[in-house]
Amino acid sequence: MTLFRRFLLAAATVLCAALPFAAAAQDRPNTILVLDGSGSMWGQIDGVNKIVIAREVVGTLLDGFPGDQNLGLTVYGHRERGNCADIETVVAPGPGTLDAIRAAVNGINPRGKTPMTDAVIAAAEALRFTEEKATVILVSDGIETCNPDPCAAARTLEQAGVDFTAHVIGFDVTDPEALAQMQCLADETGGTFRSASNAAELTEALTTVAVVPAPVPQEVRIVAVHRPGGPEIDAAIDWKVRAGSDGGEDGAGPGFVLALSAGDYEVRGIRAEDGAEAAAGFTVPRAAEAGSLRVEVVFPEPEPDPVTVTFEARIGGEAGPLVADPVIWTLSHAGAEDEATGNPVVNDLPPGSYEVTAYWTAQEVEQSRQFIVTEEPRSVVLVFDEPVPAASVTGPATAVAGSTIEVGWSGPGGDLDYIGIGPAGAEGADVAQNFSYTRDGNPLQLLVPIGEGPYEIRYIRQQGRETLATAPVTVTPVSATLTAPAEAVAGSTIEVGWTGPDYRNDYIGIGAPDAVGTDLWENFTYTREGNPLKLLVPTEPGEYLITYFTDQDRVNIGQIPITVTPVGATIAAPAEAVAGSTIEVGWTGPDNRNDYIGIGRTDAESSERWENFTYTREGSPLKLLIPTQPGDYVIRYFLDQDRAAIAEASITVTPVGATIAAPAEAVAGSTIEVGWTGPDNRNDYIGIG
Repeated sequence: MTLFRRFLLAAATVLCAALPFAAAAQDRPNTILVLDGSGSMWGQIDGVNKIVIAREVVGTLLDGFPGDQNLGLTVYGHRERGNCADIETVVAPGPGTLDAIRAAVNGINPRGKTPMTDAVIAAAEALRFTEEKATVILVSDGIETCNPDPCAAARTLEQAGVDFTAHVIGFDVTDPEALAQMQCLADETGGTFRSASNAAELTEALTTVAVVPAPVPQEVRIVAVHRPGGPEIDAAIDWKVRAGSDGGEDGAGPGFVLALSAGDYEVRGIRAEDGAEAAAGFTVPRAAEAGSLRVEVVFPEPEPDPVTVTFEARIGGEAGPLVADPVIWTLSHAGAEDEATGNPVVNDLPPGSYEVTAYWTAQEVEQSRQFIVTEEPRSVVLVFDEPVPAASVTGPATAVAGSTIEVGWSGPGGDLDYIGIGPAGAEGADVAQNFSYTRDGNPLQLLVPIGEGPYEIRYIRQQGRETLATAPVTVTPVSATLTAPAEAVAGSTIEVGWTGPDYRNDYIGIGAPDAVGTDLWENFTYTREGNPLKLLVPTEPGEYLITYFTDQDRVNIGQIPITVTPVGATIAAPAEAVAGSTIEVGWTGPDNRNDYIGIGRTDAESSERWENFTYTREGSPLKLLIPTQPGDYVIRYFLDQDRAAIAEASITVTPVGATIAAPAEAVAGSTIEVGWTGPDNRNDYIGIG
């Protein structure tokens, strides 16, 4: 089937709207002469005041100035001393003003400051420089004394003006800064800067900038192209060139050459072979440039033959199966659109750039792509993802935080599909704070997060982590209560009663009130150990909290305070003992499981604090083996928890001696008698080697 036919019709003809252009520019722009009337003009050159020289030079200029030229006069610094606002347009610009300007110049009495920049601005405004071409001729003998930035002001005038130009003449100026200011005023507006040091140079400079050069015709070559900068078209074209509403010139052929004065023009051409029209505007500059001015007129290319394009919507990839359901196609080209229904569809289209959109009605999804039609038939395939399978989840409307609930489900049941639970509206990994794989059964067990609030149970497809179904569930708070003594001796074991959810691996812990992280529980016991359960008290006295923690996220759901009081002990032992001997040590203390009495060097640290030890469960007094190295030692009572020492006694270990009496010789293999003296510690022995 052939569709989108209006693209063929739309491409058959391209109409180019005519462009409006202004009439040719006038040769003589409106002009104001800005004359320095500041006090420095009383200075002399060769014995003659500069103001007198200026009067004579301006008079000479006016003698040869065209009477129909629009000319005005602005003067500054001629009325008041020290006033930067002393600027006056003495003669408004217009024709026939030469005598008035001459009289005004002869009457200037210099006395004030030099606001030359603001005077140029005032002259530009008098010339309506934002509406018409305007020229200002400034004659000044000194540095700007009012406006801080002549360059910035000149740039503003140039940007705001239609065709604004400021010519500047520095009269008897030697200050480098003043010369730079004047040069900048001229450069920023496209004007000329001249320096004059006497009457003759001032006359030459004024004459040079005031004379408008006669227009120079420019050779203009009109050419036809299919794109800007492209090759010229070799086709028969009828040309018409016009300047505004004035008459112009006609021509014919692929190109057209003519001579034109400065101004704005419009050229229009009609291609003979198909009647296609095109137009362009151009400007001939006032100053002729070397060579001819090339004007390109862009014509549409002739309509090419249509090309067959096949459109297909497929599933999963370009080689996947065709979408069987109705597909609505929308084709966009050159601002126009057309539709067709089917899959596939075949179209005859002109070469060009297109965009096509396929809407799969059954799934309510669409795909788009851009493509280019050249001279060869082609196919355009739009690929859709496989349809999302149906799924559902069912679970309780409410659930206690941290509990395990049953969830029923239906869906594709992929090996890595899973049922997750997360906050309502969550994104990313939070959509499934806890989850169970669908392969775990139906219904399956799902652990509820410990935080309360609105949640969603979700069926999540492993491919793309896509959510196929949801069910809301409100998670209600979970809490616990604890009972325990208000005080306990450091290192002791207390009983703690509790109520709570008793989730797997929930536990009761004890820790300091300001603790964070795992320090929240210095000691703990799992709730599965019973009720009440045994909890070991820390060895450091102080204020503590007993807390019920859920295994999930280690959340505190109940706690009570407890004060841990100091634990005491005493040690009774001899002040001295022989090295290697065994002594009796009496003691009092908590006798916690695995508490022990140890002996070690006075300055020992860590486990070297007990070179030998005996558990307190051995009784009181107990037997303690003395180290073999003489010196100063300490006997300490150690708590099993944290190896904390809670009592100690000093002891001095004295050297031990022994003697041996035996024959000096003996027959090999014989038995001899050996006499000895010594400590006779258990398992001491006499050996020969």
